[in-house]
Amino acid sequence: MSPPRIDALVLAAGRSLRAGGPNKLLLPWQGKAVAAHAVDAALDSKVGTVHVVTGHEQAPLRDALTGRSLNWIYNPHYCDGMGASISAGVSQLPADLDGMVLCLADMPWVSARHINRLLEGFSADAVRVACFGDRRGHPVLFPREWFGALMQLTGDDIARCLFDNLADSVVEVPMVDDAVLRDVDHKEDLLRVSA
Repeated sequence: MSPPRIDALVLAAGRSLRAGGPNKLLLPWQGKAVAAHAVDAALDSKVGTVHVVTGHEQAPLRDALTGRSLNWIYNPHYCDGMGASISAGVSQLPADLDGMVLCLADMPWVSARHINRLLEGFSADAVRVACFGDRRGHPVLFPREWFGALMQLTGDDIARCLFDNLADSVVEVPMVDDAVLRDVDHKEDLLRVSA
């Protein structure tokens, strides 16, 4: 029996509105852009293809990720929120996938180890979400049967939209650290961790 085919979908289309300055995904940290850390974690994991959804400042983001084997998906409606980017990305995934790991480009502390931990217990009827303590975070592994629901998402309150409707279909996967809870909103977030 062949292993399930699971790709990664990295969301990198946002406008960094909370950052109140330059695009946070392009901020340099440990030798490369913030988004590059998230993308490299996916590339280093056991997923198949890594798909990156772009929107805001697409050209400089692609420049920051040059040299990597990625499938680019442009979301022309990126101003409509994360839901629109998820919908755009999922609609372009291969038809024969068994599942998809949803990753956020502003979470540079997530590693391939976190992603692989989600993959280990893949089930075609359960959503597997990374958690630390009693909090759910990212990434999240969705089986194919949820792709239709993902393509209907709107707005930015994705956690509420998704998890309020998933009920008993969610399996919480404990992680060894809080990387799955931490994202970058401001440059100071990177400086604080480095210190």
